[in-house]
Amino acid sequence: DRTIQYVACSALQKAVAKHQADGGSVVIIEPDTGKVLAMCGAPDFDPNDYRDVPDFSVFNNPATFKDYEPGSIFKSITIAAALDTGAVTPSTTYEDTGAVQIDEYTIKNSDLLSHGVQTMTEALEKSLNTGMIFAMRETGQETFTKYVKAFGFGERTGVELDTEMPGDVRPLDIGSEVYAATASFGQGITVTPLQMAAAYAAIANGGILKRTTIVEEIRHPDGQVEKHPTEDVRRVVDAKTARLLGAMLVSVIEHGHGKLASVPGYYIAGKTGTAQVAKKNEAGYEEDDTIGSFAGFGPVENPKFVMVVRIDHPRDAPWAESTAAPLFGEIAAF
Repeated sequence: DRTIQYVACSALQKAVAKHQADGGSVVIIEPDTGKVLAMCGAPDFDPNDYRDVPDFSVFNNPATFKDYEPGSIFKSITIAAALDTGAVTPSTTYEDTGAVQIDEYTIKNSDLLSHGVQTMTEALEKSLNTGMIFAMRETGQETFTKYVKAFGFGERTGVELDTEMPGDVRPLDIGSEVYAATASFGQGITVTPLQMAAAYAAIANGGILKRTTIVEEIRHPDGQVEKHPTEDVRRVVDAKTARLLGAMLVSVIEHGHGKLASVPGYYIAGKTGTAQVAKKNEAGYEEDDTIGSFAGFGPVENPKFVMVVRIDHPRDAPWAESTAAPLFGEIAAF
């Protein structure tokens, strides 16, 4: 959609400049069809003068090519699996001590605090890593892994664009609990922004994963028109699960870290994510490098759009609630 594409890409360029970021991307999908309404990357290039680029990496489409550890936007997938299996309800409680010990690893909340007794909705609002590990354990490691793959992670969406990366969820096949624990809050596995948008579209669409498409039809020189019909891939979660999770994600925007993504007069569902960036040639994460994401959809009672925004290495604010959430809110308001 030319208009949405123009607005989304302009907003992305401004946000990347404002936060002195390395780059970013936006994907907007129509949830009940899987049609891509807009897809932008920054930095960009002028196709009329494609030789005039600082380096060739700008030719890659970051929405399909740049897989990354998504961080807390992945928590919605963990909760979807737990709700769908009946392992938890939105009001299920657990004791948050601020950390979980698995073998020799201590996994803490990002705020380094303990919050006491919390419901699953509160764990999502406060983005508590311990709550996601609890939900994953209640679901069961194997079942959790099945749901992650059912949502389409670890395989290409099949969109009609070259250089689409499948992402990497192979650590979940190792069977070690620590990999499932870190995956439950979006670390140790990689996804693309397009995969993330397709997964959120399944939640917005009552639990059905659609094939994402960027080509509606092909008109051949002989007048023949080849239609690309919309296509269901599979049902991932029950319609009731999708509705419950949608309500929990509205609560995240109303009461949690996503307030700047809200749109006055509408209920928007969504989740922030601040991801660490893995070091290139050694174990561990970069010290001062984060990727801020926001994933969501609206209006929640009849979703017309699903959007994932990503800001790479913002220099002025490390947290997604200050970078990705306002960008999502600006485009969502439009």
